[in-house]
Amino acid sequence: MNKTIIININSIVFHIEEDAYEILRHYMIDIKKHFGRTTDSDEILQDIENRIAEMFSERIQAGKKEVISSLDVEEVIAQMGRVSDFEEVDDFSDTGDTDNKQQKEEKSSFLGHKKMMRNPDDMIIGGVCSGLAYYLGIQVKWIRILFVLFFLFGGSGVLLYVVLWVLMPLASSRADRMAMRGEEPNLQNFKKSLEDGVEQYKEGFNQAKGFMSKGVQAVGDAVSIIFRFIGKFFALLLLVFSGVAILGLIFLLVAFSLGVMGYQDNIVFPPLAYLSKEQGLIALLAGVLALIIPFIALFHLFLRILFRTAPMNTYISLSLWATWIVSIIMVVVYSLVGVQDFKEISTIKVEKPLQAQTIYRFAERDLRVIEASTLENGQKDYQVNTNAENFSSLIREEITVRFEQLDSLASPYIQYNYTAQGKTYQHAAERAAKIDYEIKEGKNKLIFDSHFKLGPTDLYRGQKVAVVVFLPLGSKVIIAEALQDKLRGISYWSCHDQADKNENGKETSWIMQKSGLACN
Repeated sequence: MNKTIIININSIVFHIEEDAYEILRHYMIDIKKHFGRTTDSDEILQDIENRIAEMFSERIQAGKKEVISSLDVEEVIAQMGRVSDFEEVDDFSDTGDTDNKQQKEEKSSFLGHKKMMRNPDDMIIGGVCSGLAYYLGIQVKWIRILFVLFFLFGGSGVLLYVVLWVLMPLASSRADRMAMRGEEPNLQNFKKSLEDGVEQYKEGFNQAKGFMSKGVQAVGDAVSIIFRFIGKFFALLLLVFSGVAILGLIFLLVAFSLGVMGYQDNIVFPPLAYLSKEQGLIALLAGVLALIIPFIALFHLFLRILFRTAPMNTYISLSLWATWIVSIIMVVVYSLVGVQDFKEISTIKVEKPLQAQTIYRFAERDLRVIEASTLENGQKDYQVNTNAENFSSLIREEITVRFEQLDSLASPYIQYNYTAQGKTYQHAAERAAKIDYEIKEGKNKLIFDSHFKLGPTDLYRGQKVAVVVFLPLGSKVIIAEALQDKLRGISYWSCHDQADKNENGKETSWIMQKSGLACN
């Protein structure tokens, strides 16, 4: 009884007789010696081992046995071929009839068993057409023309191509490509596949080299002319754009400078709300210079490209460069200064009683209204009246209004939540305390101002006001439409039907319940 050995080929375990193993081992050594010097040796050896494993598996299943014998190995080697066999063929082919050999290979390839696979070596999109051409034995151009016709006359070519792309596997390995061409997976064809790949690479390289050497000069000249024209055209556009940008920034610089030194109005010039007057002037100057200097450099560059002017003077260039660097640094510094002043947040709560009323009417007074009075002669006398001591202090309108319920016997009151930010908590609290905003109790009305006021020297640091009105259960409330954007917790238009009945939709009627305000 022969001794058996367990081997692993392509992750498949086989039981093989010791004599058969020695034959197989020497056979694989010869193959590795021959193909080991090639660039794709690992792929070829892997494909050969895969094929041998398949043949062993087929013989085990066909013979219903568990051990591979010497006879099995010899028959597999006979089908695969030996290295010495195709070395003799190579010697013969050097002196023999090449045309007969080529015809024999083409005939064998056409009649052999083929697999329908996508060809990665000749692919435009997915390699479907090239794979079909190998399978059907026709030129690939006819398959591609057919798919184009299908696409033009009905569009079915796209769907068919996608379906075939999904169904046809990619011939990723050398063995897959041999199966796609119908070549028998033996050593001779593995060697031929390797040589064809090298030859195909050389031919493609030589063709590309020849094409480049012949056409590059003509194409290069044409492309050079086109790009010179396009470059000049875009240079002219960018020159005009740079000039307009420089003039615009100069105008902006003058306007901001006059605004900072003159009106001091942080509504017209929003950056002043974040920086002091002196800081605002410096930051604005630095910001405009940081923008204008690159445009000056671009303007001079495009001027040189179009009109071949002389280079910029070295001292002027260095001065502009230094000014730009200093401007960038100043912008960064003042940006950090502004950001640091928003580091901490503080909220101050103030509660004040409300006079009990049968119906609580809430309205809004717009502090920006322009009022008009009628003179005795019937003419209109228009007078700007902002309803405020200093219009520049009315910079913010971050005001919210919310209604909460109290016990029916409790007294109504209003809670003001003044919030601000600062570098420290103390600074934030001081800013919050400076916010000037309270409800005005008029005749049968509680009036909210549209804006809250800050001091003329106060900067914007996230100031906002949250007003909470606490009313007893059962209180009747009428809210003016002007307050709709400030309301929180309820929607003014949830009582839309009633709003249509009250003064042309300018008011809505509510009642305080346990869950809050509800339409009355």
